[in-house]
Amino acid sequence: MKKPIIGITTSYVKYNDNMEGVYIHHDYHRAVERAGGIPILLPVVKDEEAIKQYVTLCDGIIFSGGEDVDPQFYRKPPHVKIGFFRSERDEFEIKLFDYFSKTKKPIFGICRGIQLINVACGGTLIQDIPSLIEKEVHLHEQTIPRPLPFHHIKLEKNSLINGIWGHQDTLVNSLHHQAIEELGKGLVITALADDGIIEAVEGKDYPYLVAVQWHPESMSEKHPEMQELFNRLVEVSKYHFNNGLETVG
Repeated sequence: MKKPIIGITTSYVKYNDNMEGVYIHHDYHRAVERAGGIPILLPVVKDEEAIKQYVTLCDGIIFSGGEDVDPQFYRKPPHVKIGFFRSERDEFEIKLFDYFSKTKKPIFGICRGIQLINVACGGTLIQDIPSLIEKEVHLHEQTIPRPLPFHHIKLEKNSLINGIWGHQDTLVNSLHHQAIEELGKGLVITALADDGIIEAVEGKDYPYLVAVQWHPESMSEKHPEMQELFNRLVEVSKYHFNNGLETVG
């Protein structure tokens, strides 16, 4: 039986001053493989037809973590504390999200991915949590190893993730300094940290669109509930694969 293909967007890494490479943390593709899917990496391309063929090729997609989102895409000037961003990645992923969402195939956003999806839906971002939120907030860039849980979140009772886990409270890791500010159209907030930072959103009228601010791929090997997020992505992608969803024309 054929396995569903799960596309994973990619980041950049500098090997030296003159050469860059396409990069993704190995935790992503290992979590997809454990779930029974076939992971493929999607480097940035500019050609519209190539983007459409990515969409046709993939049965489900992960918008992965990485660098900050260029604030021009949510109509703000860069804040002094903004980190490295790559505009061509943002432009590519916004187009990829737009084309992919038209097919109604499953979408999963992780860390930067939740932010990118929010921007693609017309929302805005907090460019630096410590310097732009006046009230006291928790540390969201953890000082302990990546796979370890760091702070508490609470899920909405009727959320897809709560349906997968069967409980509303859990601990997650945290590796970000930006977060959702104004929510994009068609999205609903489904999890918050104790300090009010948005930790998960879902598509309001979309069959399966889940995005989280933490990194479940890095917890998934030792925390079964995090692996369940990838299991469900592969499961719903397999359903759509077997039922022949439309491609992008």
